[in-house]
Amino acid sequence: MVLVIEFFSPVFIGSADATVEKEMVLIPSGEYLMGAEEGKGRPDEYPRHKVFLDTFYFDRFEVTGEDFEEYLSSNSSQHPTITGWWGRQVRPDMKKRPVFGLSWKRCKNFCEWKGKRLVTEAEWERVASGLNGRKYPWGNSPPNQKKANFNRCCFIRKGLTTEEVGNYRLGSTPEGIYDLAGNIAEWVYDWYDKNYYNKSEYLNPQGPKNGVNHTIRGGAWNSLSGYLRSSARYGYDEAKDFYGIGCRCAMSAK
Repeated sequence: MVLVIEFFSPVFIGSADATVEKEMVLIPSGEYLMGAEEGKGRPDEYPRHKVFLDTFYFDRFEVTGEDFEEYLSSNSSQHPTITGWWGRQVRPDMKKRPVFGLSWKRCKNFCEWKGKRLVTEAEWERVASGLNGRKYPWGNSPPNQKKANFNRCCFIRKGLTTEEVGNYRLGSTPEGIYDLAGNIAEWVYDWYDKNYYNKSEYLNPQGPKNGVNHTIRGGAWNSLSGYLRSSARYGYDEAKDFYGIGCRCAMSAK
């Protein structure tokens, strides 16, 4: 057995140094194994293959109602999401909970407004699985209600079925990234193709050049435990608002 130890340290960039350190984690460049071993996942997770990623920054938390309210205040042509709002003001009980009901395009627009971008599928899995191939973001032990918000059927209860971001400390990654499994599933940049891993690029893959649906990662409050695995992937109509899908951003290192 080879023990892989990952070291992370604060990195500062530009004039927004403190904000970047607080909001994001630096993920160093390197190679990892993406996907699942045959028989340990679903067919769209095969074959397991090597990927090399350049250094990037990754949000610690899912985008919250408070974050999206700030976006709306600076973008008068944009509108609130499907629930959680009093006019254009987020409800107090939704400020720290993940915003949901974002189409893929709205998530992309939000990230770009923040000076960031959508996470690629390969980046998302690198953060969730680490270099040692964790089955879940926290490790290899199965999900439970202390690690993730999942398997809560069936009603959103005006958004209160979600939990405040960062609430599941035991479910965070070793470097302190929260809610990658459960709470809200997350859009990533890539088009979804169940056979893409057979032809994926090695260096900084960004998915197929076109497709019908975009990829979702991470599972949600109403997902079964299988969707919480680090390598689990599926596609959804990117034009639809949905109660189980939200947003997280990344940024290329400069």
